[in-house]
Amino acid sequence: MRRTLLALTIVAGAACFDVSSPLPPILILSPILDSLFVGDSLTARDFAYYNSDGQRANPGPLTWAIGPSSVATINATTGVVHGVGKGVATLTASGGQATGVALVAVSRPLDLTLLTDTVVLMQQDTFTIPYAIKKKDALATDTVWFDASSSPRVTINTSTGLVTAVTSGGAVPYVVHVTTGGADTVSDTGAVVVLALADTNSPGYFFQTVLGTAIRHEGGKAVGLHYPRLNQKLAFQLVDSALSSDSTLLDQMLVTLTDSLLRGDTTFDIDFISPQEAGASRVGTLDPFCNPPRPWAFWRSSHNVTPLFSIFAFSHGTVADSLVAGSITITQFAPVTGGAIISGRYLFNAQRTDLYNDTLGVEVIRGTFVAPLRTRLDHCPG
Repeated sequence: MRRTLLALTIVAGAACFDVSSPLPPILILSPILDSLFVGDSLTARDFAYYNSDGQRANPGPLTWAIGPSSVATINATTGVVHGVGKGVATLTASGGQATGVALVAVSRPLDLTLLTDTVVLMQQDTFTIPYAIKKKDALATDTVWFDASSSPRVTINTSTGLVTAVTSGGAVPYVVHVTTGGADTVSDTGAVVVLALADTNSPGYFFQTVLGTAIRHEGGKAVGLHYPRLNQKLAFQLVDSALSSDSTLLDQMLVTLTDSLLRGDTTFDIDFISPQEAGASRVGTLDPFCNPPRPWAFWRSSHNVTPLFSIFAFSHGTVADSLVAGSITITQFAPVTGGAIISGRYLFNAQRTDLYNDTLGVEVIRGTFVAPLRTRLDHCPG
């Protein structure tokens, strides 16, 4: 189980340069994300090198490296990768005064990934633990089961993984197992946090996973907000913020709904929004927050030391799914003085702006939260 924010990120950054000065050479590796099983090998990444004139050129011999070595090793001359252990490794190639970066994910022949490794619930909430199984032998039959809860604060159905929050308190571990018979059995451990908030002044909490070419397992502050839109009807936002332990990365997830939570619905679609719409100037009807065109969401990772390595990803559905990127569900709404306390979960696809036309730019964002719901009348200009 992981509790830290991981900065495994591939970023194609853009910068402003003096046109009278030469551009820095660029080395681009392809694919930027690849996978293999322990014991298997991958051939060297393809690459494209552009010199200081912006022209495709030959960078000369490349030097390859990868780390951590507990996940994968690489031949420094040929670039051939060998899988060693489960995890994600960062691969680099250097040549022509430039460095290219890619990621390599290594799986065990039978592997189990927790899709929500920390679950945040309010008392009486239920949640079925999601997971993904990867098998080298795709035809092998697998069996999954869960350990019973070690604490009376939660119950866990050992067959289905349905968690029921009973009373609030510290983190309670959960354990998932999968086997294909014989010695092929693997396990992973997560946690359930049952949170009670006395009023809207109490701090909320969330935990989410971000899976894609940027990978995060992160938790932090959560708050819900009702505010009047430009037409004076109430809108809703959920804001989740996570700061890395070394304070170099500040991540934020925000869902904006066009209606309040008072109308009785419990599940709301999260729709597609373009970077142009989301980045519109907050002036008049172009304001995506005070005049949201539809329910939408974004995730961003801001690097406090090197802003060039910041990521923006906006909710992204496709024509095939009617442009619906995902949904947010409010599982409980408890009125208190000054507002309410809410709990829920969200799941949506987001497309990175720096990889906007690339399928490798998709980030899958899922999380659970317990948060105060406050009302703010000055959020939009009156």
